[in-house]
Amino acid sequence: MKCPLLLYRMRNKIFQFATGLNEEQTKKMLLVFLAVAVFILSAVFQIIYKELQTVERTRDPNLVSPQMERKITDMTRGYPITNMIPYISQKDKTVAAYLVSIAKKESNWGKHVPVRNGKDCYNYWGFRMKTDYMGSSGHTCFKNPQQAVNIVSRRIDELVKVKKRDTPREMAIWKCGSACAYDKQVGKWISDVNLYYKKLIYY
Repeated sequence: MKCPLLLYRMRNKIFQFATGLNEEQTKKMLLVFLAVAVFILSAVFQIIYKELQTVERTRDPNLVSPQMERKITDMTRGYPITNMIPYISQKDKTVAAYLVSIAKKESNWGKHVPVRNGKDCYNYWGFRMKTDYMGSSGHTCFKNPQQAVNIVSRRIDELVKVKKRDTPREMAIWKCGSACAYDKQVGKWISDVNLYYKKLIYY
């Protein structure tokens, strides 16, 4: 009970003080309050700005940058894969570039995809891994976009970092396996993937 009573008394004292001022004094008091408020807000904004700069400086340079994310967004606007951009943008930039470029070649960014019971499998990369949840033409199905990006990105990450296949030509293993021979079809796959890969990785 003491706190409400104390607040009540303080309110009365402030009211008595304010009512005892003339018009000129009231204006001056309001100006002082306004100046203090502006000073406090300015200090708060400066603190927030410095924190944001610190976060940007400490951001892992290997991750997708905001600029690269905007590039992916602009490039894929109007295609189903746009629903996956929030998850793609959390990945390593090389992996993200392959996620986008391979998806363009394999499914036109989600316009031609495997299905399960007539529904999108979210497999935009021609990914084949035997599971209990398979779609048309022997392709893996995923339950949602996030799961699709996470599983496929792990495979790409393994190929890039463990198998050291970090060029579109070396990544042709995705198209025809480790023992595939180079032919016109494989060459076209490499060329098309490389076209979009370069637009992103060197952006």
